Amino acid sequence: MKNIRIFVEKFNLLIGYICGLGILTMGLILSYEVVCRYFLDSPTIWAQETSGYIFMWTMLAGSAYTLMQGKHVRIDLVFDRLPRKAQLFLDIVTSVAGMAFCAVVTWQAWEIMASSFKYHKVSATLLRVPMWIPQCSLLLGFALLTFQFAFIIADRAQALTHGGDKQ
Repeated sequence: MKNIRIFVEKFNLLIGYICGLGILTMGLILSYEVVCRYFLDSPTIWAQETSGYIFMWTMLAGSAYTLMQGKHVRIDLVFDRLPRKAQLFLDIVTSVAGMAFCAVVTWQAWEIMASSFKYHKVSATLLRVPMWIPQCSLLLGFALLTFQFAFIIADRAQALTHGGDKQ
């Protein structure tokens, strides 16, 4: 289990950096589109669709990195006022729910992606992008989130059983 965790966390870190570059690339593509469209009166046919796919990849694939860093949205107003054991228990409960949800979405993403691959589905645009490519971001993102929630559960359970009342 430790080797899986090390691999997933290093992979999350790599994906996090790649997603950062993706956001930069998306900004450059959209800036190029603005210049072409409004200053040169010659819009592109690829910039909007490509930016949408990059956005999907950065948001979905990068979500596990965000969770690993503890940067997902949380309601701290109540959470921070709870005793340490209650915080750990609440983290476990919400992470179990999150992991279950992410596992179901991962399975469904696999089904959708496999169907798109099998039937050679492509985007209904001039680019004709094979749909399994953007759908793969859903599969990867939620699979990594499933693992990350499992790691949180393991960490909080260990902390809870080894003196979780310490602040």
